[in-house]
Amino acid sequence: MKNLVVLFVLLLQLSLQAQSSNQNKVLESAVMQFNQTNNPSSYTKLYLQFEQLYSVDKTNWLIPYYAGMTKSLMCLLKMGDRDALANDALLWIARAKSIDVNDEIYCAESLAYTAKMSVNPTLRWFTYESKIKNTLSLAKKLNPNNPRAYILEANIQHKLPFIFGGGCKSAKPLIQKAEMFFSTQTKANSIEPTWGIQSLVKLKKACPY
Repeated sequence: MKNLVVLFVLLLQLSLQAQSSNQNKVLESAVMQFNQTNNPSSYTKLYLQFEQLYSVDKTNWLIPYYAGMTKSLMCLLKMGDRDALANDALLWIARAKSIDVNDEIYCAESLAYTAKMSVNPTLRWFTYESKIKNTLSLAKKLNPNNPRAYILEANIQHKLPFIFGGGCKSAKPLIQKAEMFFSTQTKANSIEPTWGIQSLVKLKKACPY
């Protein structure tokens, strides 16, 4: 009887390890798609993958983080009810923050507020400006070498009207910092955030130096 119990426990451990390994592979594949996709229509399917992963694992902050990022991008790409998409993004970021608080999550939160503001920039800028900028400040406070914080700030400064201090002049120092930190960026594994290079390329073309 004792041997049967030991055998059962071992089989259960092996089964759980196999499930965990499969979950990691699915997450790695989804993150790779997130980093590489240039097709807006693929975001809906990608979001469903992150949603499914979260239903199984609610302990990994990266899963709701990427779900929130995907919803923000869908909002910015005008893929449906933009307010609803931005609200969903903020909900996912709140879930990520309930698991962990770090610079990457603050960057994602800033992007979600940017998405919410973008629904009507003229009317919403003064409502969301502080939220967008404060979360980026928190991200840089936790990790001053995170290139995504600077690329998000550079995007905002570049698009901001000149009378409010926007344009290439204020964006260039941020673009240069982002480029410097991207060049030295390292990651421990294949699912950690690395996005932002494409935005950097576009900003360098718009604001050459």
